[in-house]
Parts: sequence; C-alpha cells; structure tokens
Amino acid sequence: MLFFGSYLTFQNGWTDLSKVDKFEGTITEKGITTYQTSTSGPYRTTFTKQAFYLKLNGLNQTLAVYNPQQTYGSLDNNLNVGDTIKVFYKHSNLVDKLNLETFQIEKNNQEILNSKDFQGRERIGFYMAFIGGLYCFF
Repeated sequence: MLFFGSYLTFQNGWTDLSKVDKFEGTITEKGITTYQTSTSGPYRTTFTKQAFYLKLNGLNQTLAVYNPQQTYGSLDNNLNVGDTIKVFYKHSNLVDKLNLETFQIEKNNQEILNSKDFQGRERIGFYMAFIGGLYCFF
C-alpha cells in the first residue's frame, strides 16, 4: 500500500506542466472550506483540514489548494470573484469532491500559485511513503 502511495505522489511530484489539464475561466466562487481525510487500517482516524477552493465558470471541478500551514491569505487576497485566471490541474472524475491536484494558478500572466509548492509537497510524500514501504518490507 505504501509503495502504491509513493507511486501516486511520484507521478504528481515530477509532472511536466505541459502534460496536465489547463483551463482558463472566470472565478464564480472562492473561499476556504473544510474537508475530511482519514487513515486506513484497524485504527482508522479522521482528520478535518482546511483548503482554499475555486469554482470557475464552465469547469465542472471544484479546484482546491491544500497548505499544511493552513495559511491562505495570499490566495484569498490575490484571487477575486470575476477575475479571469488560468489553472493547471489534474482532472478528477469525482466532481462532487474537492480536486486537490491543482498545480499552478496564473492571473494576468503572473503565478499566484507556484507549481513548485505543490510538487515539493508531493515529492516529500513520495520519499516518506517509499521509505516507509521499505521499512515495512524489510
């Protein structure tokens, strides 16, 4: 299971932006919301986290950004309803859930969310899952 998790984070951590989905549209809704995530196994634990989310006119995904420090002031101040932005993301078929695979957000050709932030967290997740998998294996 840890090796599968490391594979998924490996894919996101080293993805070339030219190979992900892109969408340019107008922000119709934005804000900070809570969502739940849980661990698996016999001692299942559920965590409530916060994420910054965006809805864009014409896109059937609710794009979201997770920051471990739970600070979203910069995104909230720089992105407003009515703004036209370009997003780089990985499409999800689960349209009723937050899509937390938002790589980059641009407004007026300036990066508001840098892909290196998202990919850096994914790379850390890869190393942790891979090392955990090796530890459990041996």
